[in-house]
Amino acid sequence: MTLSKHLILIILSIALSKLCKADVFIKLRVPDYPEKPIRILAYEDYFTQKEKQLASGITDKEGVFSTRIPVNEIQKIIIKTEQTRTFFYAEPDSTYHLEMGLTDTNAVQTIGVENVVSISFLNLNKHSLNQRIIYFEKLLSDFYAQNNVYFVQPRILQKAVLDFKKNVLLKEFEHDQAFLKTYITYSIAPIEEVSFSNRVYQFNTYFRGPILYSHPLYIQYFRAFFAQYLKLLSDKSTGNLIYNAINNYHSYEGAMEGILKNDTLLKNDTLRELVLLSGLREWYYLKDCNRNHIAMLMNYISLKGLSSQNRIIARNLLENINVLELGSSAPDFELGSAKFKKLSDLKGYYLYLNFWALWDANTLQELKYIQKLEQKYGHRVQFISIGIGDDIQAEKAYFEKNKYPWILISDKNKPIREKYKIKNIPYYVLIDKDGDILSGNAPAPSQNMDNYFKQLIRKNK
Repeated sequence: MTLSKHLILIILSIALSKLCKADVFIKLRVPDYPEKPIRILAYEDYFTQKEKQLASGITDKEGVFSTRIPVNEIQKIIIKTEQTRTFFYAEPDSTYHLEMGLTDTNAVQTIGVENVVSISFLNLNKHSLNQRIIYFEKLLSDFYAQNNVYFVQPRILQKAVLDFKKNVLLKEFEHDQAFLKTYITYSIAPIEEVSFSNRVYQFNTYFRGPILYSHPLYIQYFRAFFAQYLKLLSDKSTGNLIYNAINNYHSYEGAMEGILKNDTLLKNDTLRELVLLSGLREWYYLKDCNRNHIAMLMNYISLKGLSSQNRIIARNLLENINVLELGSSAPDFELGSAKFKKLSDLKGYYLYLNFWALWDANTLQELKYIQKLEQKYGHRVQFISIGIGDDIQAEKAYFEKNKYPWILISDKNKPIREKYKIKNIPYYVLIDKDGDILSGNAPAPSQNMDNYFKQLIRKNK
């Protein structure tokens, strides 16, 4: 390639990257939440709903926070404070002036669960995507209210659904964008499933075309439609082919062939692979299934899956099943503390483990939250930070500089990470006073842990 051609390609590449870049500007106001932490997140995939952080910061004295985030297609964006969460749909190259609703003080508080609050759009007109979704959801809610008695009378419900689609939805949303039409289609799908009760019709209507990985309502309905489907197929006369392929031989080819033999609708091998992943996740928690073989199949798909999206989903599922199970004994390890030699010496305390690294900005930010938690709950909760870096002295110096008083240990050679099956950081584990796992994938300190500890201690006084 000549030098001039090479330069042209570089220039075109730079120009294309600029064209593809599509930032979204968010200006958010959270009433009565001044100078407090806030996080902006999205889902890495809609199937596992693994969250990834896009931005974080502190609100100003008026409770306002502004940021820019990269959005190249319509995406569900989650906003979190210390105790609440909300969401909206962001379109590329858009500006959003938002106001987050207040927590309902009369609502029942659940340990570790964030309160979902409303969100207001201050700069969007009634034709914008989010306002149109709100309008559709109201129409759908009205439909449910008017026809809920017919959900046990499929024929009457079928007519009501058809009338709703023809006389309301088609007229109201005929000229709306594709994302909203898909949103509506897969919101109505479960009602049609109840009224038509024909699986072949449902499949041909909703899953014959391309897999819509980037649409949350498609994936939501996919998960509902194929829930427990692998078990259903394996219960057929020839279903033992699927069971044996997975549990006895961990055979990817055998499982895929067995599924197709038992359901010829699943000719699309990429869709079939996603159905397999969905079933593997369900089977992993059944007592008579081979967890090791199921994990091996997930790992195979994470490496060699038929689509990049299936590979991402498999990887995230694999991370999820590595989580320590509720009620199991927490693996013991040496603490090296003058007062406590081993983790098991701390029975009688709640334990909050966090895995961190000097090179990870997110974990460093979370240490500041742990400091606040330790000041409030250190008499009942022992906090243990497990550094995963190579420079033990630098980790100690960082703790001394910031005056973090809780237990710090090094996991340079990974013995603790291997015991706890930690695949990524930051990662948090909560252990009860008897030394058993209370949460194998606990919330981060900034994710409402203050309220979590408060209720946990109050509940167990």
